[in-house]
Amino acid sequence: MPMNENETRLRFGELVRLHTNGRRFLDRDTERKLMEEGITRYNLSFDEARGVVRAAVADTDVALEQDLAATSTELLRTLADRRGQVRHDDFEKAAAFYRARAGKRITIAQARQRMKALMEESDLQPARSGRLIRTRRWYRQIDA
Repeated sequence: MPMNENETRLRFGELVRLHTNGRRFLDRDTERKLMEEGITRYNLSFDEARGVVRAAVADTDVALEQDLAATSTELLRTLADRRGQVRHDDFEKAAAFYRARAGKRITIAQARQRMKALMEESDLQPARSGRLIRTRRWYRQIDA
């Protein structure tokens, strides 16, 4: 018995809720797989599948990786000085924000790596830090 469009969206929405159950963070790969499932198995258009995923995520207070990246980039830009440099303390605060918003499913090292990638994409620079010799060593030590 064929389902109508509304039932199809509801069933796909339930599948998305099942995948996000108990999570606070949905990475790009999982989001892409869910959207592929909606397009291929449930015959939804790209926009419909994306809309169902976003609606289900919004209902369950789950953060999408791309939304979290956009928010974190704005946070970094706000914390940067007029020369576009981010201090070490501010970088650590931004990494802690990213990790907290991701539901602590990622380690602090992974959060630092993602924040470093966001800084490089946004053309932000690390500020020098240190008491006697001020260097950017803290930033270079983060694996890319």
